[in-house]
Amino acid sequence: MADSPTFSESWYRVAELRPRLRATVRVHRQSFRGQLWHVVQDEADRHFFRLHEAAYRFVGLLDGRRTAAQAWRICNARLGDEALTQNEAIEVLGQLYAANLLAAELPPDAEGLFQRHRRRRGREIRGRLGNLLFLRIPLFDPDGLLDRLVGIVGAAFTPVGFLLWLLLVSAGAYFALSRAGELAGEAKTMLGAGRLAANLPALYAVFMLAKLCHEFGHAFACKKFGRQAHTGGEVHEMGIMFLVLAPMPYMDASGAWAFRSKLHRTVVAAAGMMTELALAAVAAVVWAWTGGAADAWVGGVHALAFQLMLIASISTLLFNGNPLLRFDAYYILADLLEIPNLDERSRKYLYWVVKRHAWGVREVINPATTGGEAAWLAGYAVAATLFRVFICVRILLLLSERFFLIGSVLAAAAAVRWVLLPLGRFVGYLLGGAELARVRARAVTTTLVVLAGALAPLGLANVPDRWRVEGVVEPAELAFVHARVDGVVRGVLPSGRRVRAKEPDTGLGSVLVASEDRDLELELNDLLHEREILMARQRLAHQKSTSDRRYLALTQVLQRDLEDLDRQVEIARGELALLTVRASLDGTWLSPQAERLEGMYLRRGERLGLVASLDRLIIRAPAGQRLAGMLIAEEAQREVEIRLKGRPGARLQGTIERILPAPRGDAEPSQGGAPPAAAQDLQPRVEVQAPPARERSFEVYIRATGTNDNMLIAGQRVAVQFQMPPSPLLAQWWRSLRQLALSRFHV
Repeated sequence: MADSPTFSESWYRVAELRPRLRATVRVHRQSFRGQLWHVVQDEADRHFFRLHEAAYRFVGLLDGRRTAAQAWRICNARLGDEALTQNEAIEVLGQLYAANLLAAELPPDAEGLFQRHRRRRGREIRGRLGNLLFLRIPLFDPDGLLDRLVGIVGAAFTPVGFLLWLLLVSAGAYFALSRAGELAGEAKTMLGAGRLAANLPALYAVFMLAKLCHEFGHAFACKKFGRQAHTGGEVHEMGIMFLVLAPMPYMDASGAWAFRSKLHRTVVAAAGMMTELALAAVAAVVWAWTGGAADAWVGGVHALAFQLMLIASISTLLFNGNPLLRFDAYYILADLLEIPNLDERSRKYLYWVVKRHAWGVREVINPATTGGEAAWLAGYAVAATLFRVFICVRILLLLSERFFLIGSVLAAAAAVRWVLLPLGRFVGYLLGGAELARVRARAVTTTLVVLAGALAPLGLANVPDRWRVEGVVEPAELAFVHARVDGVVRGVLPSGRRVRAKEPDTGLGSVLVASEDRDLELELNDLLHEREILMARQRLAHQKSTSDRRYLALTQVLQRDLEDLDRQVEIARGELALLTVRASLDGTWLSPQAERLEGMYLRRGERLGLVASLDRLIIRAPAGQRLAGMLIAEEAQREVEIRLKGRPGARLQGTIERILPAPRGDAEPSQGGAPPAAAQDLQPRVEVQAPPARERSFEVYIRATGTNDNMLIAGQRVAVQFQMPPSPLLAQWWRSLRQLALSRFHV
């Protein structure tokens, strides 16, 4: 059964022990992958331990009177080669003792032998207390409440209840999907930057309600099947769990591990998600029925139903439905694969592979009992580790961005706990671990060779350093056209026509929109009529002043009035001229609403369309501080590669023309050849994803070169690739890490 030798040099330390299982221990038989296993349960502190047949035969002979050596000899006589080796027997005794499942008076030699198991248990306890991101606080025992209600609620976990659940979830999905557009609109409104802060209290209250129902779903399913099987099913712990500093309820339904039926264990693991999906379905129906109601109370119910539908469906599927996280889907996967304790055993399997095949340790137990288990354990260990590292890093970055001090402290603690301490333990184990006493030279040499082999190509070989961002093709020059004065539209140039900033015959720009203002025209006519009268009076006074000097003063007064009136006429004529909107640059007139403008009354400042130079295009790409810093420092080549979205084979070359700070807030950025202070009203037509708001961002303007630039169309999205000088991967990663620390933690 094992790779270790039959005898152990440490056997004398435990051979004369007379241990026995504690009186509070119960044993449940279960089958995994066609093999019989025995689950040892301590009803006092709800610990579980799994023993295969050979280990259980050995432990079963330990009754407090028989010594460990006698039990081992009996097992060898009965089982032959299938019996435990002495090292395996010591391992089983140590693990049972560390789990407080074994009663025995230990002499000093045996106490020292089991010390590593107690240290492992201590590390687990300290790990729970030290893990600030996932801290549990037990509050009360809900078992009595579950006993009183399971007769009613437990009916949900029957074949009929499952069919009703399917119908309910199907109905909820129908109501939600049939209103997908409305659903997306409300989600965008509720989660928008302006509304999210106001909605957070209600969202969190709904979240707590959904998770409380989720945990009770686990608990009632566990109690239901425990009664049905007359074994296990106790739920004695409920409390608050701090998940990334956010409190939420939890229940300990580990009593389901004692169930013999794989189906029952799977249903208990899935019961929380089933409960939340049922809540989401009910909320979807209520949301659909209350949509568009004018009553404020009904509107509040509609909003709460939408929040419950969103949280109870998306959150449970993204987190509880992910088997790479140790939530519901993980236990479902472990039961379906019939690999209990999948996560820990997968990591132990990787350790075993290294110890056995790389370091040559002989006395080490393989956690995988079959070849199929080995493949699943190896694959899960790699996938889960990578995913959890990614999630933890993202969480720490999020906390550091929202709560700088807390995030920085947690990031430092995480670096110490997940990097420095494991590295220190590994070095200590490699240099002083008793398990490596006979193979230490090989273990150290192998580790150094592998480390050097991994770091050498990463730290010495220069590799291409490319940065890729998404850009948008835009006219090199574009001007948005607005109404400059109030007026009624009488004529509009059809959209798509070519226009000029200066027509040859008039020297003025092409007419885009012609409007009229009858009141302004009447006002101008009145001013002109008044001017004629005033000019006549002024001429008459001037004639009389030649014979009567008293009219000289009147002539001067009338002259000043005439000048004031001329200024009013000039203003009125200027406003009338503004009613005719002309092109300010050569290009194409684009106005989607051109056909509807005629006859409309326009307010000053209303946008009418734009004039764009569609034959002269430029690419605008966002750049964060990291990329922009290297581009501005001219570390990168000025030439870039451009790839068209949807046409992976089409590649163009381009040249960086300029790098400008990106506009903030509602400010309209400059575009094309116009500087920010230009009189034209310029801004991009298509938004591209920019760096986070806290990070000052820039915009890189690129002009396509070569003969294939006619493949570009305004509004088209492209992938832009910047080429930096080649450098080793370690140097690139270190640079990215420093820049990340600078931008996130300001260090």
